[in-house]
Amino acid sequence: MEVNYVMAKDLVCNMDVDEKTAKWKTVYKGKTYYFCAPGCKKSFEAEPELYINAEISEDQHHQHHHHHEGGEMGEGDQCGCGCGHHH
Repeated sequence: MEVNYVMAKDLVCNMDVDEKTAKWKTVYKGKTYYFCAPGCKKSFEAEPELYINAEISEDQHHQHHHHHEGGEMGEGDQCGCGCGHHH
């Protein structure tokens, strides 16, 4: 029996996320977006257009997250998804 996985791209950290088992998702302008961890979901919800409209290079990604440090997560905390980024 062949199993088909529907994978979505977490726009925040660029990880593949299984749409059927994703714990974190949000709907924005009628489209569902899936995330690997709550930190990625929170970052997306804060500035969805940033992630939707831009192909973010790794350098831009790091600069963006360093700019937003100091929220609910402590400085230097990672999102918990294992991507190594600071959300």
